Amino acid sequence: MSLNKTNFLIFLSFFPIFVFRSNFSQFEIFSTIVVFLTPFLFLNYLIIKKNILNRKILKLYFSIIVVVGIDNNLGLWNGLIQPFRYLLIDIFKIIYIPAILFYLVSTLSLFFLIYSTDEKFQKVIIVFLISIFLFNGFDQTKSYKKLKNFSNYGNKIHENTNVIIIFDEMSGLDSLASNDLSGSEFNQLAIEFFKKYDFEFYSKIKSFSGNSVDAISSLVNFSKDKNLRSKVTSISQNYFYEYEMNKNLLFKKFNNISVYQNIHLDYCLFENVLKCETYDPFNQKIFLNGFKNTYLTKMISIWKLNGSIISTIVWRSLRQLRIIDSILEPEGHKISFNDFFKKIKKDVYSQKFDLIFAHTLVPHKPYGFNKECSYDGTLSLGNIFFSKDQHIIQHNVERKCVFQYLDLFLSDLNNEGFLNKINLTILSDHGSRITKKDDSYLSVFYGNKNINTYFKEFDKETTSQDVFSNQFNN
Repeated sequence: MSLNKTNFLIFLSFFPIFVFRSNFSQFEIFSTIVVFLTPFLFLNYLIIKKNILNRKILKLYFSIIVVVGIDNNLGLWNGLIQPFRYLLIDIFKIIYIPAILFYLVSTLSLFFLIYSTDEKFQKVIIVFLISIFLFNGFDQTKSYKKLKNFSNYGNKIHENTNVIIIFDEMSGLDSLASNDLSGSEFNQLAIEFFKKYDFEFYSKIKSFSGNSVDAISSLVNFSKDKNLRSKVTSISQNYFYEYEMNKNLLFKKFNNISVYQNIHLDYCLFENVLKCETYDPFNQKIFLNGFKNTYLTKMISIWKLNGSIISTIVWRSLRQLRIIDSILEPEGHKISFNDFFKKIKKDVYSQKFDLIFAHTLVPHKPYGFNKECSYDGTLSLGNIFFSKDQHIIQHNVERKCVFQYLDLFLSDLNNEGFLNKINLTILSDHGSRITKKDDSYLSVFYGNKNINTYFKEFDKETTSQDVFSNQFNN
């Protein structure tokens, strides 16, 4: 096996095509290509030129390179691991174990095929690798331009703006998480917040579902039909999104809508959505203190976004070693949480919208906030090994931070004279899901305020779907 031949294989297998689908600068593109190719080409030179491997091991080496190439060009994590993640986690507990096993089995299988055939089979493999490399090069389905970020609003001024913020996986005042000391402290903080800003709030309220798509599709369509999801949502054909909302009765009640969304559920298919902002790891530039905002963090995260097993394992390993953090979802929503509120404030101040609708993956696991509400990447690792008590304590830290940033948000609006120009509803889609019991899985928080509300607690058991419908469908 010649040096030129193996160099060509390494180029096909390791070349970072993803940089041409990103918004990297020319310097970042060049740097990434150097980082990805130089070490492996140099290692290959030592292996081949110095003839340090025997014939059998050389075929194993060839097999490893080819499997990496297939993975990098086809994105085997997103194609084979991610669709079965819940089943694999149930079986292996750690999802990286089946990914590594798949790599080992694939490499050994290819090795035995190469070992038991002649060089014609190697040529077939090379042709296949060239084909998927070229396809990957021309394919734009993973381009950053496929993320929905647009604005197309006119000059109409709205004196009053409805603002709805959905916090993902945040349990309510009557939840499992509120049953210990840290939970009591959170409840007191939340009630003081509601009193300070004259909220009506619900202390014994649940969602009928612990699934975001089920819960939110029912909310915005004013329904408690558990089969509604299949009628109003569909699996998205866009690489970056999981589902898309096809029917939204809430949105029909407004004319000029601004949406802040995540890649789990796309709300931006309606004509009256004049501004849409999806969390964008390619463009996010403002982060909380504590986040490792480095070129390496960005490069490895964007590589991982392209869906290969090898990129996912490298991304996870470098985070474990605390060399990088992640700018991807759901971690990305926490590292940019303060910026999230700044963007909503800007929309409020513009008075261009009669509805601002936001769904953020905060405080959704994995965790990220320390007690000072700065970002700590170590908290996003190993959550699966937390005990129930550890989950409760950390979830309460996260809940407190949500209210700390909410307080800053409303304080700024008040200082600018806009607090009485909004109708604000804050709620969660479902509970913390620390356990599968209703007080953890389904318990939510819900509060709303406008110029006519005053501090009031509703302590009758109810559902968020009923309250939301009564509020917006009258």
